[in-house]
Amino acid sequence: MGRPPSRVADYVIVGAGITGAAVAAQLTAGGVSTVVLEAGAGPARGATGSSGGMVRAYDPDPAIVRLALPSVTRYADPAAWISQTAPLHKVGAVTLAAPEHAEAFESAAADLRAAGWPAEVVTGAHEVCGVRTSGAVALLEPSAGWVDPVRVTSLLLDEAMAAGAEVRLGTRVTGLEPSADGTDGADGIDVVTDHGTIRARHGVVLATGAWAARQKLGVTDTAGSVRTRSIQTALVRRPSGVDYHCTFIDLRTGGYGKPVDDQTSLIGYPLLDWDVDPDAAMPPDDAHRARTVDVVAENLPWLHDAADVTAIRSMDAFSSDGNGSLDNTDTHQTLVTLVATGMPGVWLCRSGNGGGVRVAPELGRQIARTLTIRRRRNGALP
Repeated sequence: MGRPPSRVADYVIVGAGITGAAVAAQLTAGGVSTVVLEAGAGPARGATGSSGGMVRAYDPDPAIVRLALPSVTRYADPAAWISQTAPLHKVGAVTLAAPEHAEAFESAAADLRAAGWPAEVVTGAHEVCGVRTSGAVALLEPSAGWVDPVRVTSLLLDEAMAAGAEVRLGTRVTGLEPSADGTDGADGIDVVTDHGTIRARHGVVLATGAWAARQKLGVTDTAGSVRTRSIQTALVRRPSGVDYHCTFIDLRTGGYGKPVDDQTSLIGYPLLDWDVDPDAAMPPDDAHRARTVDVVAENLPWLHDAADVTAIRSMDAFSSDGNGSLDNTDTHQTLVTLVATGMPGVWLCRSGNGGGVRVAPELGRQIARTLTIRRRRNGALP
């Protein structure tokens, strides 16, 4: 308390990953003064930078679809980006499931087509877009694919700055303190950093991952249940003569993959290592790397002949009961995108289970809209 602020803004966004960048872009587009703070030397240095960037509209959880569909649509639209170039690598996306889910897939594909997004269900095929089905039913989205998470984050920050936002890199937040002079009936928040104090008149949005807020800033997540979970992927060099393949996820096994370039593919398989320390060095798990190759080889049979397998270890936020299963569609019907904390005027971003890149454009829009509604309601919480 008592530190004079070096800057005053309507909102301060802590974290320049893809979610923080999307929120900042939407707020500034609405004429809201915004400052983005990032501890790293550049954007997307945390979970965003380690993401595979696979984007598709379909998900077993309808709440995720409501975020993913408008997001992938924007990724595909050149006019929606400051660069006037769509960041989407349109290689197609396939979701695989057991044959008994064909009817559910047909219904989902029909809903996507009704919303203007191409989708079809393929049954009885040995292979779809370079991905072996191994008896699965496939939901194909020919206009989906993948994006470069770092590039998209940079584009969103460019968009925010063009509209007047300030982005401060290399600035670590060390504390949050009520300033008691906020407007609209709410207390302001002083955001204390290693380079001075910034006053947020209307609030602070923490886009750092729920675990970081709890462990480093002492903020309580009132919704609970979000935990850190390890992610491990691997880069493999495709053998000579192997065709390009689309992005895919096999809901039967949890295996997934995407092409990175003309020679390299990324593959992954869930690593159920919970509550890892965000600051701890995480060496690759060699046993899991071998297991990943074995599982994903059901879809990419050439994997056992691939060279240069390099494991990449990172983490993301997951709810402990979220497993991405088709049989789990009733567990996340209400997706909370902005969560109140134990400190008035401070909120946490939520993006679903590991889905930040996939849903970020629409998530940012919804969070900005929620904050705008809050101000109009004279301080009511979201």
